[in-house]
Amino acid sequence: MNAPTQSRTLADVAQGPQAMVASDVAVDMFTERGFVLANRIAKAYASSDAVPAQFRAHNLKKGGNDEQWIENPSAIGNCLVAIEVARAVRMSITAVMQNADMIEGKLRWSGKFVIAAINASGRFTPLRFQAINRGRINATYKEKTGWDKEAKRPIFTERQVDVDDIECIAWALPKGIPEPHLTPEMLRQYPNRLLDLYRSLGMPVVESAPVTMKMVVEEGWYGKAGSKWQTELRALMFQYRAGSFFGNIHAPDIVMGMGRSSEEEVDIIDVTKQPDGSYAVDVESLRRESMSPAAHRAEQAAADQATQPATQQPTEEQPTQQQADAGTPSAAAPAAAAGAESSGPLSESQITARLNAANNSDELTAAIALIADVPDPDAEERLSALATTLRQKFDRAGRRTRSAAPNVE
Repeated sequence: MNAPTQSRTLADVAQGPQAMVASDVAVDMFTERGFVLANRIAKAYASSDAVPAQFRAHNLKKGGNDEQWIENPSAIGNCLVAIEVARAVRMSITAVMQNADMIEGKLRWSGKFVIAAINASGRFTPLRFQAINRGRINATYKEKTGWDKEAKRPIFTERQVDVDDIECIAWALPKGIPEPHLTPEMLRQYPNRLLDLYRSLGMPVVESAPVTMKMVVEEGWYGKAGSKWQTELRALMFQYRAGSFFGNIHAPDIVMGMGRSSEEEVDIIDVTKQPDGSYAVDVESLRRESMSPAAHRAEQAAADQATQPATQQPTEEQPTQQQADAGTPSAAAPAAAAGAESSGPLSESQITARLNAANNSDELTAAIALIADVPDPDAEERLSALATTLRQKFDRAGRRTRSAAPNVE
């Protein structure tokens, strides 16, 4: 059953733009059409010379005077991984390919990209770096020098190197922390050591783990063929590596593209710290912010009517002029008010006023119906308790009236 379905899908794709107009397809690794589209995109990227070697279908290998094109069987798979990562971090596929390296089976962001992402996030001040020379050291590392055919493993030779033990730390201040006022005397006391100066002032600096030349040598970065750590670019390499450490420790969500979505930004609410140390949310303010303009107008009209002087409020015996003109009995007023309030729930105070202003059982029932729309469970519980008390009051009054009535039998 799967084969005919797949062949129809491939046929639809082969029809070109005409088929796409009828039914647009989005990249989705878990649907047949979406996965076919992802493969088409991956093949297009794999045929390009504008992507790194690990994503290209063929790479030119130079040896002496010979040049040979070598096929890369992992190209399509690597491109599919880059496409999926681009969807996850909401970046362009090209940007992911240009700023990520395939190392030991993982896509790893370049140090330059990590620093750019952190600086663009606005969570910290722009990253700064402190590099200090801690003196000469003798470090040991292992260098690959051959291949053991019998054991089928590489041959490593231990090497020693005398190097300056540089220590580099990436650091920044959290967003909103003002920069301290630095005097010339302070700067002279800490030459080229601004991080140490900020520490001495008690500033809440955020730091990466230190990157040292001893670490570089022992981790094998120094002894690799073509290593930039052995050239004058080592200062830049220190900053790239320290920036990566900073991102991995203090901003992994930024580096992985998992910061707040637009929906999460909308859902952020303000809380107020109470004297007892707890935090409270102004539910009434949130409710008002979410109401439409029409609901605001309806609520304001209901509030104005509820706060009118008692002499101006119509009673059952004195219907309003509009009711008299229309021939509408005053008992219908609560129902009409309830209909007008359907555009938005009333506040706890407004419903409390309606409950207390009820002159008969029908008006009380109409006011009780408004409690169901209250968003705050605590407020709903308080209003329900008040409604129960008022209902019992009306029931007692009704029983007294019936007992006082004469027996006409």
